[in-house]
Amino acid sequence: MNRARQCVHIGALAVLACASLAASAGAQAAQRAQDSLAQDTTSDTLSYDDASEIAYLFNAVAAIRNTGPTSIAAGDSVPGNIAVLWGPLTIAGKVHGSVIVVNGPVTIEPGGHVDKDLIVTGGTATGADSSTVGGAVQVHTDALRFRQSGELIIAESPEGAEIPDASWFKHWLRRHVRQRHGFTLVGGPYNRVEGLPVIGGPAIRQNIGIGTLRLSVLGIYRSADNFAWKGENLGWHASSELTVGGTRNVRFGIEGYDLVRPTESWQLRDGEVSLASFFLHRDYRDYYNTKGGHAWVSAHAGRTLSLELGVRNERWEPREARDPFTLLRNSATWRPNPVLDDGRLWIGEALFRFDTRNNVGDPWTGWLIDASLEGGGTDRMVQGPAGALVRNNPLYTAVRVRYTRVLADFTRYNRVSPQSQLNFRLVVGAGFGDQSLPLERRFALGGAGTLPGYDFRAPFHGPDVLSCNAGPTEISGQPALCDRMLLGQIEYRHDSRIRLFARRDPDGAQRFRVDREVAFVAFADGGRGWISGPRAGDLRYPSDAIPSLSTFKYDAGAGVDLHYVGIYLAKSLTDWSNPVNLLVRLRHRF
Repeated sequence: MNRARQCVHIGALAVLACASLAASAGAQAAQRAQDSLAQDTTSDTLSYDDASEIAYLFNAVAAIRNTGPTSIAAGDSVPGNIAVLWGPLTIAGKVHGSVIVVNGPVTIEPGGHVDKDLIVTGGTATGADSSTVGGAVQVHTDALRFRQSGELIIAESPEGAEIPDASWFKHWLRRHVRQRHGFTLVGGPYNRVEGLPVIGGPAIRQNIGIGTLRLSVLGIYRSADNFAWKGENLGWHASSELTVGGTRNVRFGIEGYDLVRPTESWQLRDGEVSLASFFLHRDYRDYYNTKGGHAWVSAHAGRTLSLELGVRNERWEPREARDPFTLLRNSATWRPNPVLDDGRLWIGEALFRFDTRNNVGDPWTGWLIDASLEGGGTDRMVQGPAGALVRNNPLYTAVRVRYTRVLADFTRYNRVSPQSQLNFRLVVGAGFGDQSLPLERRFALGGAGTLPGYDFRAPFHGPDVLSCNAGPTEISGQPALCDRMLLGQIEYRHDSRIRLFARRDPDGAQRFRVDREVAFVAFADGGRGWISGPRAGDLRYPSDAIPSLSTFKYDAGAGVDLHYVGIYLAKSLTDWSNPVNLLVRLRHRF
């Protein structure tokens, strides 16, 4: 099946998945609201499910229900919940229940205390931390969209709501299957190495004297080979994290694990990869097994700014593609999972995030910067295909590996008119010096997430400047082999409205059977990868050089964003023999 037909299937199924999740979440919100919110971590954004649950809690029995400015004076005691619409709310006394404030700020003054949960939409929570709030603190900077029916509010889908596109099956399980009493059951992204990884176990969240402590011990059982009980199908993850503070906080964590991880997860969302794998027998990632531990400390200034420093000790091991069930093309052969490097490494990392977007799900202004700096090494690394043959290879030798790598993703959203946006993205990935990166940390471009005018890992005629394969490779699966990568993307979006199938009501008013907001999108992309080292041909360049822009690959395209799913056509501008690609993305391209 060609790429165009595959992507059409992805789009249709994605729309059905998102629609069914949204409808089911609204119908069951009343039954699971209190338990779900008590278990969720603090969030700065408002999802569709949270909107329904917060509205339900606001409408529940409350000792005080008010609209507009509200105060609880020092010395006053409220025996139950407080529900305030439009705020602000000032608490100097005691609240022996939960506080729900819709579209307004909350200030807890010295001496004020909330015994249970504090939930805020469209505002801030000043003075809210583990010493003043006995339960969970949830602050959603996005306002709650609602309509009123008497004293009740009925939530509407937030503009740009965080629709469960990333790992939709995981989201469904978390919302619908999760049990009470701190037991978690979720599903990970579907892929050709694990099938469906089902993750379950106890998860505890407890307020202690200095902050909030989270503990979880989870087992992993993979569906590949019909859930056969064997080592390849078993894994685990145990973690502990202490959060000190409210929306501005410091977190200390430690974890241990035996997991299958993807390479280059930045290109496509988990949900898109899962849908393509399960329905179409196409997996757009490569994988390796990692066993080890991780300790970290991080600082957060709400959603806007975060910095994390961590250290890992991990064993990397190659994994083979299995034969998990797929709905279509189940008899086809999977693309081989490349045999990656094998060894135990010490790794240090720094992660930085800066996010000033006005809306996470549908941004039209602001910055999003994600950057990571990672350095690691080992004295015994089995490189490339030899990793799978070490026990039977008399020529086996281990090599010393030291590497430092940076990956930075800069995105800027700009509103240039009331209906139009001009957005820019620059992604830079590079290893330092002329030393090669481990295969688990190399780069490749091409495909829907980067250069949609080029098929994912397609063989090249001439120098392969997208995955840096210099010709037929010993490593099957066309792996990523670039030490460095540069990608630029630009898109123009124009908001509009589609009205189809007009009719007139008996009263003469005109109605449309199809009436919805859409965005028309035009875009262009350019990028390439290269190998670091002494200049050789068009693939290898010295560490202080960048290839000429004339050697980059470029594409352009256009399409329509239907809010939950986008449908696009893309064409290579540098290789005219390449056909036009039809692709479907969940939510925005970036």
